[in-house]
Amino acid sequence: MKSTLKKVVAVIVIIAISGTSSAVTRDAKVEPKELLDIAFVDSFQAMRECEDGQRVGKELDTMRDKLSKEIQDEATKITKEESDLNSKSATLKPDILAQNKRKIEKQKRDLEDKVRESEEEIKVAMQQRTEELAVKIEEGIVEVAKAKNVDAVIDKMTGRVMYTKDNHKGDITSDAIAYVDKKSSTVAKNDTTPRAATTTA
Repeated sequence: MKSTLKKVVAVIVIIAISGTSSAVTRDAKVEPKELLDIAFVDSFQAMRECEDGQRVGKELDTMRDKLSKEIQDEATKITKEESDLNSKSATLKPDILAQNKRKIEKQKRDLEDKVRESEEEIKVAMQQRTEELAVKIEEGIVEVAKAKNVDAVIDKMTGRVMYTKDNHKGDITSDAIAYVDKKSSTVAKNDTTPRAATTTA
């Protein structure tokens, strides 16, 4: 009886060891998942802090200050003329007074037009400089990404993918196509399968 029991135990131990060995062998054959090498960049910070960005910022500030000074000087001039006219209004003939008032009103309208034109000029200049700078920054990001051999670069401020390496490890296009085709095939098959007629009692 004891001899039989020992044989049974020995067989169980051998099976257990064999199973463990097989499991280890299977695990050894499992390929580790490849991780994507993803880099992040703050494009706004890059535009703001690069030398070109600082230069553009100074140019726009200079333009804004110049236009603001011109507008302020013109507004001061109109205010003085209007004040002088009001102080002399009692001594002027009605037609002369009316003529001078019309002149001042026209100057005010012209100044309002200049304000709008100046705002548009600054807006256009800012947009043009920003677009030119953005192109330079993006070109730089792509070159750095290639040099570092990363799979993708994401702008952490906007979430936009700014670069992806050709044939990178994370491309699942073929998998997505296969999934959609398989799903469409299954749906088509179900649509063509005849359904059993239902009978109403």
